[in-house]
Amino acid sequence: MKWTNFNLKTFSSLLSALWRLWFFLIFLVVFIFFIPLLFFFTKIYRDQKAVCQITRFWSKATLLFSGVLLNIDLEEELEKNTTYIICPNHVSSIDIPVILAVFSRPVLFMAKQEYSKIPIFGWFYKRNTIIVNRENKKDAYGAFVSSSNKLDNGFNVCIFPEGGVPPPQTILRRFKNGPFKLAIEKNIKIVPVSMPNNKQCFPWSYLKGRPRTLNIKVHAPIDCSKKENKDIKNLNNKVYNTIFEELSTYES
Repeated sequence: MKWTNFNLKTFSSLLSALWRLWFFLIFLVVFIFFIPLLFFFTKIYRDQKAVCQITRFWSKATLLFSGVLLNIDLEEELEKNTTYIICPNHVSSIDIPVILAVFSRPVLFMAKQEYSKIPIFGWFYKRNTIIVNRENKKDAYGAFVSSSNKLDNGFNVCIFPEGGVPPPQTILRRFKNGPFKLAIEKNIKIVPVSMPNNKQCFPWSYLKGRPRTLNIKVHAPIDCSKKENKDIKNLNNKVYNTIFEELSTYES
């Protein structure tokens, strides 16, 4: 019996590793296919909104050909000509392509600088993402100034308010105040996003994970112009509780 269990566990881990390799290969092949267009709109004729559309197609193709489907629950239609700050929970490296696939509008991410060191990919990443070094307060402040400018130019900005991926047993880490301070200063609506099962599909362990349907809840935008939302702490708690309740409901 122990031998059987060992074999099943090993076989399951092998399938997960093969699928993760397939996911990476799809991601790479689609990236190579789009390199000429990405280079053109990044270096020759700079158009970040075009780059956003390309990365959206890239994300959707990677998810589709990897067997990852999206079940999107949109609580309220978003206004077409309005920009938002998107605040999702963060559980996996698949979160970014999922957000890109969910939102049809141009989205820029505030993201960590480590990926900018990857050859070729890092060159595009650095020029089309709001890079932040959270350990450096001056650099973090500069990233929020850059986010403010992007919002003024019609981009939606996605910020993971947890500041990183929490341990697997943690449902939701406490949020940092940065995105809420920015939302209040710019009078920009915040869109909370709950992603309850991304970590089951694509956990940090390479020997776990499998293709599946991901449930994405796009909550109704929170209006920062309302009196009760003009306090950073209150706004932080409101967005946190919105996402936490959704995740808790899913896990119960």
